Order: sequence, then C-alpha cells, then structure tokens
Amino acid sequence: MNPIKKVIYNYGIPLIGRLFHKKNKYINVIYYHDIVDGEGYSFMRTNFEVFKRQMEYIAQNGYTTVRFDDLRTPADEEYDAKRIIIAFDDGWKSNYTKIYDLMKCLGLKYNIYLAVKEIGANPDYLTWDEVCKMHDEGWVGFGAHTYTHPDMSDISKIDTELEFAKADAVFEKQLGYKPLDFCYPFGAYSEESNEYISSCLEYKRIYTSRMMYSYRQNGKLIFGRNGICNDESFGVFKAKLKGYFNVWRTIIG
Repeated sequence: MNPIKKVIYNYGIPLIGRLFHKKNKYINVIYYHDIVDGEGYSFMRTNFEVFKRQMEYIAQNGYTTVRFDDLRTPADEEYDAKRIIIAFDDGWKSNYTKIYDLMKCLGLKYNIYLAVKEIGANPDYLTWDEVCKMHDEGWVGFGAHTYTHPDMSDISKIDTELEFAKADAVFEKQLGYKPLDFCYPFGAYSEESNEYISSCLEYKRIYTSRMMYSYRQNGKLIFGRNGICNDESFGVFKAKLKGYFNVWRTIIG
C-alpha cells in the first residue's frame, strides 16, 4: 500500500466511519483465523502477542462479548458500541490450544465457524472433544462453515446436500443442536448465494467477509464483518472494533 493510500486507510476511513456510525444497526463482528507464536501474516495468521494485546484492550475497556447462543432475540442483535462478536473462521487448533485459557482469564466469550470435514480429521484443526468442551463450559459458540470449505460465489456449482445438510447433521450429532449461524468460506458469495441461503435454509444469521453495514434479507441477518489483520496498526484495530470500517463498502462500491 503506497503512503497516500495508507494514510487514507489508517485515518480517513475511520474518520468517515465515525461520522456515519449511526448506520450500524446490528452488533459488530470482528474475526480472525489461526493464532501463532511466530510471525503473523495478513488476515490468516495472527501473532499471539498481537492478539493478546487486542484482547486485553477489549477486556480493559468495558466491552461485552457474546456467543452465538446469546443472540436469542432481535434486541440481542442490535448495535451497541460496547457489545461485540469475536469470531474465528475454520476451526484451527490454536483456537483452543493458544487462546482458550487466555480468553477465560480475560472473561471474553468468542465463536468459531467450523469447516466440518477437517474437525477431528486434520491435526491442524480442533477435535470434536475440544469443541464440545469449549461449548459446554460456556465460553465458545459455534457456527456452520460448510463441509469442504468451497468458494460459494456461484451457488449453482455447490453440492448443497453435502455443504449444508451433511455438515449440519454432523454438527448436530456432536453438539446436540443445528447451527443458526453460517459463515461463507473465503468470504466469497453473491446475491444469488444470499438469496438461496436466506430463503431456503434455517440459518438465522449469515456472515460475509465484507466491511459493510449489516442488513436483513428474507428475515435473516446478513452480516458485514471486520477482519483483523496482523499487519495493521493498533489504531485500525480500535476503529474496526467500533464499527467505523463498516463504511468501507459504501465508499469503494
């Protein structure tokens, strides 16, 4: 990113977002992937010390964090500047081994979207025993992330029986309930994907990876989310936490 674009991104976007923050009608969502001890990389790998500083800021500044299970009524989904969803895509092993004790110590709940095929099969991912423990102890909520983690920008090419029905059946067998929260793999979707999932499936909330203002479609919530990048400044993190970057899609189209 060239210096001018960097200044605009770091300072201009948050300023515009602050001016239009009342457009945020629904709870703000930030998300991560893998948490690592070594060098972080973009949105996919976040260094543990970077992550720890961010979580300590959340805990020390009066934020309330919620599990998907806490979103029981429309009022629970409404925007509150100090109430957020912390989420992790895929179900990486580090979501338990690296951060579970830290998050409990800080009193922070979080959520994980599970790429079901990998759970208990890929050593880099969680086991079902870990999933159940985190859920049963009341700290972590879980959502759907398909079975094989495909690009869903063209819903006509998706095996819906496999990616939704089978994935949700395994999820329900292990956790005892069907997921109500669904996140697009890679954040890839289309209006056709949103229409199909919001009208034909039972999920109540659908999460994209676009920084935008969340909205309702067919009675379901379509979420914009703020990906937290290992390489961005702490100021950008705080602005994303407040929902100021939800203006991004409005600006860039």
